[in-house]
Amino acid sequence: MSICRVDTVSIPVMDQNQALRFYRDVLGFEVIRDHAEGQQTRWVQLVPKGAETTISLVKPFAGMEAGGVQGLVVQTHDIQSTHQELSHRGVALSEIITMMEGRFATFNDPDGNGWVLIESTGTMLA
Repeated sequence: MSICRVDTVSIPVMDQNQALRFYRDVLGFEVIRDHAEGQQTRWVQLVPKGAETTISLVKPFAGMEAGGVQGLVVQTHDIQSTHQELSHRGVALSEIITMMEGRFATFNDPDGNGWVLIESTGTMLA
């Protein structure tokens, strides 16, 4: 057996339309799939530009609750300008903190799912 990568991370949200606007219009993720099966099931899948791992915006299922995902990490090459740009787009970010070999700030999506924005300055993330 050989697991080779994380493909998709499910992000539980209450309102898929609101979440889609946040991830697409505010964070700049690209939509790769937005498919509805009737009134009940919708698959919304996005990816940060140039990334391999995707996210899916899902209605909570099997023990999930909206806002229950914490500590997801996204990387930027310039945390200062990304922090500024996201702040101007209405994202409430923490202050930038320098720790170990990188700098990071945290933020939440509209449902409270927690993200970490990181700029690696060394070997912490490659």
